[in-house]
Amino acid sequence: MHTVAEVSLKYSSQKSYDEMPIITSPEEAAQFLRSIWDTDTIELREEFYIVLLSNTKQVLGYSKISTGTMTGTLVQPITVFQTAILGNANSILVCHNHPSGNLKASGADIQLSKRLRDAGKLLGIEVVDHIVLTKESFTSIKECGLF
Repeated sequence: MHTVAEVSLKYSSQKSYDEMPIITSPEEAAQFLRSIWDTDTIELREEFYIVLLSNTKQVLGYSKISTGTMTGTLVQPITVFQTAILGNANSILVCHNHPSGNLKASGADIQLSKRLRDAGKLLGIEVVDHIVLTKESFTSIKECGLF
């Protein structure tokens, strides 16, 4: 007889729903992201975060998915959605920074947004936006009509 590992999933929120911020606009998203971002690294290297949202767009939590270089970071959709599923998210907000201060979404940014959007549709987890954050400002890739 073979012994295999048992897999179990657990989720426990540290705060009540009433204490969790609600994100319904790119401006609210940027404000929340600035509250969790390490300001000492925003101009140093690209990082990619996801914010887990409930069906009422309340923040359930967030996770740093990857840290890269001055010009890019690698993001695997499987890691993004593994985190979303384990965190019991109904939808997600994704974000990365541009250390250069350039607010324009790159071709790779747009392609990743579409890939995540399509994967989310299959799983029933909406990608509500992809924010590009800089030290001074932000861009909503969705609001620009790019995904």
